[in-house]
Amino acid sequence: MSSNHEKEIQRLKKRNQLLQKENLSLKIQLDASKKIGSLEKASKKELAQVIYDLKVKYRLKDLIEALPISMSTYQYWQAKFEHPDEAEEELKSVIKGLFEYFEGDYGVRLLSAQVRDYYRIINRPLPNHKRIYRLMREMGLKCTKYSKHRCKYDSSKGPSGKKAKNVIRRRFMSNRKYQKMVCDITELKAKDGSKVYLEIIKDLATNQILTWEIGTHPTLEFSLKSLRKLIDLLPHTGYQLTLHTDQGWQYQHRAWRVLLKRGRIRQSMSHRATCLDNAACETVFSKLKAEIKPDTDYANQEDLTQAVEEWIDYYNHRRIQTKLGNLTPLQYEARLAA
Repeated sequence: MSSNHEKEIQRLKKRNQLLQKENLSLKIQLDASKKIGSLEKASKKELAQVIYDLKVKYRLKDLIEALPISMSTYQYWQAKFEHPDEAEEELKSVIKGLFEYFEGDYGVRLLSAQVRDYYRIINRPLPNHKRIYRLMREMGLKCTKYSKHRCKYDSSKGPSGKKAKNVIRRRFMSNRKYQKMVCDITELKAKDGSKVYLEIIKDLATNQILTWEIGTHPTLEFSLKSLRKLIDLLPHTGYQLTLHTDQGWQYQHRAWRVLLKRGRIRQSMSHRATCLDNAACETVFSKLKAEIKPDTDYANQEDLTQAVEEWIDYYNHRRIQTKLGNLTPLQYEARLAA
């Protein structure tokens, strides 16, 4: 009888120990999930960091048993935490510094190019873009400016004129400056409700904004100003020049066509309601609206106009583009002319 009683006591003790162990494991998992969210989606480094932080509260053995990580993996990351890689810490500071310098405008591709250029200048081994992406993700550096939805100005509302054929037909590539150009208008609104309109003419060989006009009303005279500026700076090229627009009423007007003829420029127009036909201009407006502050943060037309002019200067002179081999439009133009 006493032997059976002892066996029952041992069984109850084991059961109690198992329950305590399960409760402890659940408690550890709860504390860990508060720090990193889903344990299943967490990386080994994140799990190791949690264990490293919770060691003051729990035994290491209990933490390893409760979380999906092996002792050897944890020990690897513990050594990393206690003796950080100086080269990686330096790379992190370079990435963060450049991300802040460009005010969060650059995502992984453009920032990787800048980081690699920096290491090239100081004559050090170039970091892999995957490594840069991993470190950006660990530091929470992400370009979110392009996720904002903005209204688009519709220039088709106005008197009808003569439409031209779509000569460009989405063939936006060129290796000669002025051979293919695109033009469009966009609208921005300041905090006081006043509107600012921007018209640009962009070269498709260098992606440079050749001329632009900023005004308070999208009138015909407003539209003609940037075209007049273009004609004044056009050199003799010896090849056909083409300017592509959407079917905005200004571009259907006789005055626009007469001015094109004077500059010996062939006219091309997008198909109706097909924004991809003029995507080369839309991308510039998208970058502008994402990279300046929200237009409603500017108090009035004067402040908003100044911000747009400063951004155009930045776009032409300092903003690199992956399609240009990580050069600015003016740097690429110099290479093209060489």
